[in-house]
Amino acid sequence: MKAAPPIPQVVADTLLQLGGDDWSLGRDLTSGSRVDVVVVRLRTDLAHLSDEWMWVTGHHPECLYPNADEHLPCMELRVRVAALRRYASAT
Repeated sequence: MKAAPPIPQVVADTLLQLGGDDWSLGRDLTSGSRVDVVVVRLRTDLAHLSDEWMWVTGHHPECLYPNADEHLPCMELRVRVAALRRYASAT
């Protein structure tokens, strides 16, 4: 049995600009649309569920101003691990 590749290291405050094929399953999001999310954290506690998808918790970029500390993360969506690797390798 082949070991799963390591989870990409995407740091908090990274802006993910995701195409419609890079994500699925997000509350109040239009399937297949472009989505921007500022990462709060990757749900590594759920990484065992899939080698291809990772849940990401974050904020809409526009809700960070003036102060993101005023509310809890407002987004959670399932993102392709391949998309996260693109951002992890860029940092």
